[in-house]
Amino acid sequence: MIADGLGGRRIAVTGATGFLGTALVERLLRAVPDCEVLPVVRPGRRAGAAERVRRDILRNDAFDRLRREWGDRFDDEIARRLRPLGGDVSVDGLGLSDEDRASLAGVDVVIHSAAAVSFDSPIDGAVAVNLLGPSRVAQVLGAAGSTAHLVAVSTA
Repeated sequence: MIADGLGGRRIAVTGATGFLGTALVERLLRAVPDCEVLPVVRPGRRAGAAERVRRDILRNDAFDRLRREWGDRFDDEIARRLRPLGGDVSVDGLGLSDEDRASLAGVDVVIHSAAAVSFDSPIDGAVAVNLLGPSRVAQVLGAAGSTAHLVAVSTA
């Protein structure tokens, strides 16, 4: 069972602000005991990664069930089990700070679900994310000597 294999593990998720990524983060927090989830989120112009996680992930209706189940413990559980990393799969090195690079290197699993899914997006942006993104994630992990499992979700 997946929950047994991932329980207590540190799991990074790219693309966490997207449809699939948000659902994945919620499901990991709800169904995998004591896992820690590290969403890799591109900082915005006005908001850092942590603020984007609060605004674009945690306020999503997908978290209504967790809010009901955890009740008053919701904020404490989120603070304990969710640690946003500021990163961008469209740039070499993922644009990670030294601290966030070390955190990513220490995870057990990386689920790479970041993607440009618009069929009319500029080709250079789609290539940077969809084609080069998985390679960049693997390069950062490899350069850090990480033994994390990398799961790449394809838009195909």
